[in-house]
Amino acid sequence: MRTASYNCPCCGGPLAFDGATGKLECAACGNAFESEALEMLNASECGEQISFERPKEGFQEAEEGVQAYVCENCGAELMTENTTTAIECPYCGSPTILPDRIEGSVKPEKVIPFTVAQEQARNQFEEYFKGKWLLPNVFLSSRNRIAEMRRLYVPYWLFSCDARADMVYDAEKKLTEQKGEWEITRTKHYLVRRRGRMSFENIPVDGSVRLDNKITESLEPYDLRAAVPFQSAILAGAMADHADVDCEQCEIRAVERVEHSIDEVMRDTVTDYDTVKVRTRHIHTEDGRAIPALLPVWLMTTVKEGKIYTFAVNGQTGKLTCDVPADKKKSLLWGLGVFAGALGIGALILALTKALGSGSLLICAVVAAILALVVVGALKGQLKQAAQRSTAHSYILDGSFHLDIHTDHFLYESTTKRKLESNEQKK
Repeated sequence: MRTASYNCPCCGGPLAFDGATGKLECAACGNAFESEALEMLNASECGEQISFERPKEGFQEAEEGVQAYVCENCGAELMTENTTTAIECPYCGSPTILPDRIEGSVKPEKVIPFTVAQEQARNQFEEYFKGKWLLPNVFLSSRNRIAEMRRLYVPYWLFSCDARADMVYDAEKKLTEQKGEWEITRTKHYLVRRRGRMSFENIPVDGSVRLDNKITESLEPYDLRAAVPFQSAILAGAMADHADVDCEQCEIRAVERVEHSIDEVMRDTVTDYDTVKVRTRHIHTEDGRAIPALLPVWLMTTVKEGKIYTFAVNGQTGKLTCDVPADKKKSLLWGLGVFAGALGIGALILALTKALGSGSLLICAVVAAILALVVVGALKGQLKQAAQRSTAHSYILDGSFHLDIHTDHFLYESTTKRKLESNEQKK
């Protein structure tokens, strides 16, 4: 099976696409070439083709999920998974495109080229382990090495739509006052309606089974304004997969994010109430569309105690995420330490000011507990752990949100009374 390979017409070295210049560059001689020029060179050489007859017995491609290809540069046989569309020859380093994989699947319409260099991604990985107090000890006991590093174009489906929502809420305003031995609460009940529309553009959902949505969604957002029309030459120097999750399956995730975003945006318009609850909710979309795209990701793995940990860097923005969890024992010790320290300092201050009592000590304990949670939460935040996004706020088009109906109807007022216990009864 033939492949498309991009090599320097000057020295024969492998070429890699540079997202900053939009050209394919040769690391060996430093020359840079337009992709159109190389396509013309390749076209002039396609009159003669060399094919190899492969054995039909033995290795079963379909059963193993891999397929064999021949590198156009050095003739080495390449074994790839069924979803791989671009690889690098392990023998000569020549970037190799597998055209039949692209032709046999949905062709990407857009590609965001890599602008983050390999060294920058590697530095991100090495810097990650500094100052992370809740990292498991296995990451601190020895030098962290990258077991594998891949420059990968990940297949995505980009979803866009115009959304309309009609929401009705039950809302309340409460006023509490004390009259003598009675606590009186007056509650005003309202019926609130909001109807509006907004547009979403290019909500990304990764179409790869191998990558966890937590990883890919943690790398967002991408700037789709930098996307270029798909050309196979852009894949040179990187690995690429085609989508093995179809558009219909990915649409489910996009719908979830759209609905959560609409819920939050509409809810934010209901203000000045003490409680708000959804009464009815109607959401529908128009002009829904999806396009396939390839987005750049540096994937790095490190192996610790037989377990593989994944690190990913957004190939456009340099944002890093990983699946390294916080050490539970360290989290607990930090929480207890902060709580004990804050409580001790608070109790000392209360004692010096002669304000120490059961009530004040309880308040001090609550404040210490909140402080401990805040500190542990901040330390966990340093780990940049991968987490799925519940909304798609970043993909709402600027200026597209508009309310057609904005009404608040007063219904009625209710009153409740509660008798307060006197100090003597408390005793």
